[in-house]
Amino acid sequence: MSSETTVIQQSCDEEKSQLGSKNITYNEIAGKLLQDKFLLTALELHTELVEAGKEIRQLKDFFSNPGNFEFQTHDLPTHLTRSGSQVTLDSLDLTRYSEDGGGTDERVAVLEFELRKAKDTINALRNNLTVATESENNSPTKGQLNPTVGGIKPHEQRALNFLINEYLLIHGYKLTSITFADENQSQDFDDWDDVGLNIAKPPELLHLYREGLKQTGQNTNAASTQTDHDKNKEKIKTLEIKIEELKAKLHKLEHDNTELNNNNLKLQEDIKLVSNQLADISQSTIKSCMNESVGSESPERFEFIEKNMPIFRNKDSIEDNISNSSINTSEWMNVCSPTENSDSGKTDRKIEDKMKSLEINRSEDPFMKEVFERCYTSTLQNIDSDMIEDIVNETITADNFVNTVSSSLLKIIPNIILNKREDVIPLLIDVVHLNPKASERDKLLQQLFNLKKKPSEFERSMILTGLIAIAKLCGESMVENEILPQCWLQLTHKHIERRLLVAETCQALLPYVSSPIRNSLCLSMLQQMLEDKEEVVREVVIRALAVLMTFCNDDDKYFQCEQLAVNTLNDSSNSVVNTSMQILFPVLGKWALEKGHLSSSLMKKLLNKLNYYIKDTESPTKVNQSSDKILRIINVIENLLPFLLMSVATHENIMSNIEKDMAMELRPDFKNLCTYLTNPEIFYKCDVNCGMLLYEYDKYIAENPNMSWLEIDWIVDVMLPDLFNNLHHIEITQQSLLQSFINLFSHICIVFGTNFTKFKIRPLVQNKMQSLEQVISSFNQFCPSLNIIPVYFTVLTYCGDHEELITTLKKFLCALPLCGSPLDCLEITIRRLCEAGLQDIVIECLWSGIVHQRPLVRSAAASLFSSIIGICSKDFLKSKVTAALVTLASDNDILVRTATIPALGNLITDSTVKEIQDKAYMQLQTYLSDSNLKENHTFLRQLIVTLGNIVNSCSDNFRNDGMYLFV
Repeated sequence: MSSETTVIQQSCDEEKSQLGSKNITYNEIAGKLLQDKFLLTALELHTELVEAGKEIRQLKDFFSNPGNFEFQTHDLPTHLTRSGSQVTLDSLDLTRYSEDGGGTDERVAVLEFELRKAKDTINALRNNLTVATESENNSPTKGQLNPTVGGIKPHEQRALNFLINEYLLIHGYKLTSITFADENQSQDFDDWDDVGLNIAKPPELLHLYREGLKQTGQNTNAASTQTDHDKNKEKIKTLEIKIEELKAKLHKLEHDNTELNNNNLKLQEDIKLVSNQLADISQSTIKSCMNESVGSESPERFEFIEKNMPIFRNKDSIEDNISNSSINTSEWMNVCSPTENSDSGKTDRKIEDKMKSLEINRSEDPFMKEVFERCYTSTLQNIDSDMIEDIVNETITADNFVNTVSSSLLKIIPNIILNKREDVIPLLIDVVHLNPKASERDKLLQQLFNLKKKPSEFERSMILTGLIAIAKLCGESMVENEILPQCWLQLTHKHIERRLLVAETCQALLPYVSSPIRNSLCLSMLQQMLEDKEEVVREVVIRALAVLMTFCNDDDKYFQCEQLAVNTLNDSSNSVVNTSMQILFPVLGKWALEKGHLSSSLMKKLLNKLNYYIKDTESPTKVNQSSDKILRIINVIENLLPFLLMSVATHENIMSNIEKDMAMELRPDFKNLCTYLTNPEIFYKCDVNCGMLLYEYDKYIAENPNMSWLEIDWIVDVMLPDLFNNLHHIEITQQSLLQSFINLFSHICIVFGTNFTKFKIRPLVQNKMQSLEQVISSFNQFCPSLNIIPVYFTVLTYCGDHEELITTLKKFLCALPLCGSPLDCLEITIRRLCEAGLQDIVIECLWSGIVHQRPLVRSAAASLFSSIIGICSKDFLKSKVTAALVTLASDNDILVRTATIPALGNLITDSTVKEIQDKAYMQLQTYLSDSNLKENHTFLRQLIVTLGNIVNSCSDNFRNDGMYLFV
């Protein structure tokens, strides 16, 4: 009898061990709970998983669908929940995990902490009480069949109550269980720790009853019998059973090993077949695609070839990775994942279609390299993880998979804490790649995204590296069907770090998705993330958009991307706007140039925006906001000027005059104005040298000044008049806007060259100047806008017509004071001329005003001299400027002497030459000692203002002997 009991006990133990070793997932638990209608338990599991960051899609979809709770009848479940609670779904607060309740998060956290602390205290007291009660009496000895039973102890009563309630629930006694729970309200039947923390939970009540029967036994008479042979037989039978089981396991293992070997041989044959097919077509398909400049290799061939992409620099093979040889092409396109058998014809067609879908060889495109260098996420920068680098650069096989698992586990086991979870990434990469089940891959990818609740920059870089490795190994299908949906689910995650991870993932995976998905799903995701409330997320999205535009060739998507780019100029963050102006718009400009939308769409839209914001500056409430937007648009237009130049210079009459073998450097002034992305040598792909192209363009304009074509007509007839009209509406007090417009016209002259400025721009400005002169000469009360004056002198400076410049400057020096017009624009003009190295011309023109017979002109000359003291050289200050001011200071007209006072003060504050300062001190001392001048209030007020400006800069002698005595 005892031997049979032993065998049964062993079988039970084996079943328990098998059940214990089975890995039950949360999805299976959720499915079982929903299937058996355990909605409360399923809801509690769902909320716990949400708090832990492991949300299950099955539970989320079920509880988000109200139709799941519209039951007409309710099936009685076979098993009941362990809780006797009467709580229903209607009484639960389903919105307490909403992100909208952020205002109470802090209070909830405090209450949860206090609750945990109280529970710890209760458990500690219960533990002490349990130990005390257990130490009073020892358990009865085995020899005592009927031990003396004393009074029941508190923890024993709680244990029996727990087991009785568990028995009632398991066997369907619902009402009895509820009654029993109500009668024992002081006990929590959902938590065994309520019984005693140091007491192990015994088996269920039925198991204890059966064990009790075994120990008590039946009443029998003792008799001596020979049992040695029976025991030996039982042992032999047990051993025979074990031997049979081991043989069965051995047979199964041998069968599995045979299947694995066959699969391995099959995979090796498939790999050789695909490699041979790639080698056969490499001499024909790839070369023909490259010669026609239509085909290209995989985007993996270029995106990580710069210095900030060390993961793809595989020691001494970097040249091979970016070369165009057919051998390397077959190597980097080698299939390393299991493939199904298919005929060679289908394989050839798939590869040819893949080749044709890649438009350009981006590994040789410097513009693309620069965009990726500025925008693409550097996944492994400053990351010391040789294991991930080996996975990315090597084919995964069964051997190195075992090595990876072993190495990763050595790190995972001792470092299961949060700050070491990135050590599991190599293992996840391998498992996702080799796992054939899509559902399990989805869970693994979800785990990869959810490794950290708030991943740091380093941790995000590690996760991105893993995702890129999976994309390289598994191809477009995995990225489009499994990785991107994970990104979509976390677009609106409450943590900024997770949204940053999504944006960086979209950016990193753009080269690994097909064009339709890139232009639809990826673009939609980036468009949605452009509205993120955090500027750092929006900045990453703009860089991702720039990468997307470099791949996009869909003309229908151009206008959508253009509108997105224009909208970024309204962003409240300066860093986001600067990123857009410096990276996104140059990429968009190149795309617009290639598609023919530069002047007809992009520039036209920017000019319309500029017109709209210029009108807003007339409103006092909108002037500051509109001014910022105007400056941004002007900056964008300046960045797009090189693209506009190439659209003009690539006319067939110019291209036909260029010899392909000739080369020339770009004009230095133009090259210094360009950034790397706006340099024509970088963004413009042509058979001829860009320097020669622009040289022939400038030469053609000089030889054919009256020749014009569509692109030039748009600039001369649309863009420039529109800019002149906007310039006319700028107030003279808006100095920043006025200076930005003047700089824009200066850059237009530099970009389009001397001859274009001379024959196309100068006539337009001259017409504006003639109209202005007519208004001024009429001496009516209307004061026209003088903003065109500094623009005209900028054009004359670039054309090199100094005679016209001197004549016009002298003319306006006399005309503006006499008609009572302000001198601000003239002051801006002479300052810019001095900064351009034309100080001698400026001083020559101002000297003509000193000797003018009209006091208003002499006063204007004194004011203009005052504005250039700080930017004139010491030689000019000594020889001409100081002498001119001393002459004006001795003028008979009090108005002229009054206008000279600020200039004398500037000589003291802006000059370091003692000789010049002494002359200024002497003249001011003369004014201070002249009692007659003190009667003129205008003179006296100007003198006091100037003394206040120089009090901190003047010498002690002048301050003590002159200023204090005057006061």
